Amino acid sequence: STGSIGTQTLDIVAENPDKFKVVALAAGSNVTLLADQIKAFKPQLVSIKNESLVGELKEALAGADYMPEIIPGDEGVVEVARHPDCVAVVTGIVGCAGLKPTVAAIEAGKNIALANKETLIAGGPFVLPLAHKHNVKILPADSEHSAIFQCIQGFPEGSLRRIILTASGGAFRDWPVEKLKDVTVADALKHPNWSMGKKITVDSATL
Repeated sequence: STGSIGTQTLDIVAENPDKFKVVALAAGSNVTLLADQIKAFKPQLVSIKNESLVGELKEALAGADYMPEIIPGDEGVVEVARHPDCVAVVTGIVGCAGLKPTVAAIEAGKNIALANKETLIAGGPFVLPLAHKHNVKILPADSEHSAIFQCIQGFPEGSLRRIILTASGGAFRDWPVEKLKDVTVADALKHPNWSMGKKITVDSATL
């Protein structure tokens, strides 16, 4: 809840208190922000990544009028995902760490707003049939996927055979092939459009 997807989700909740209620939150290691979120939204349950941070979180909440149940680690994230009072789960955990709580949420019958691509990349053949079995909707919450989802709303179901996604091409899109043998790390880190982390920038350049 303390990352980009989580904070944006809570912004929407704060703007629409008549439509949404937060019942559980899961966070990484940003104790200060999580404490602020607990004070603002009063979730019944929260999870924080490391057990060593539980004491720090309780200390940050010492002056507050509300203290939720706190379960640390992987167990906590799973319990947040399948909380009995939850109707929908927003999954914004980075990487394959998002797979286990997403599966737990699906098995508990929760609809999923998915911002974790790795869940489908690594577990798609398992996750999608599981969602169908439990009559769970998986809706794209990340910007690119949501944009595609919105674009295809006007097409009859089954009318699209495939969707082709284009990319910017990275730093070397316009380079002649013979020049690529002289590429440096610094060259690869000069993305033409976006300022990103080193790994994702290099991955983009070598796509």
